[in-house]
Amino acid sequence: MKTIILTTLVVCASVLAKAQQVKLHISVANVAPGKGNVVLNIYDKKTDFLKKSFISKIEKADNATLTFIVDLPQKGTYAVTVFQDLDDNKKLKQDWFGIPQEPVGYGNNFQPTAKPTFSECAIVVDKEQVTQTIKLY
Repeated sequence: MKTIILTTLVVCASVLAKAQQVKLHISVANVAPGKGNVVLNIYDKKTDFLKKSFISKIEKADNATLTFIVDLPQKGTYAVTVFQDLDDNKKLKQDWFGIPQEPVGYGNNFQPTAKPTFSECAIVVDKEQVTQTIKLY
């Protein structure tokens, strides 16, 4: 009897956890096809922004537009950065002043004049599926 109850609780917990998951669709435009990879970074905490990504995905830059589909554990606010890694070193190349030297884009197509903040690049994921297009510049 204990086994049946425990199994039922585990199944219910996994169903509830799955029910809270949401999908974030990010279309990346202005990709230079055939040049390196496109790196998508998602941050779930202000303190980790631009330091340690919550989720990172890489796609080969084989089309002018790429789509990333990310499963997130729950609704919330997430900051998004994306860049085309032309030299395939998995890092955004920047000059001495921190200005990107590779094509880059941010959530909400924010174009910073200084180092961007979490809130400036944040996307509110408040539905089961949220879609956004980010243009590299």
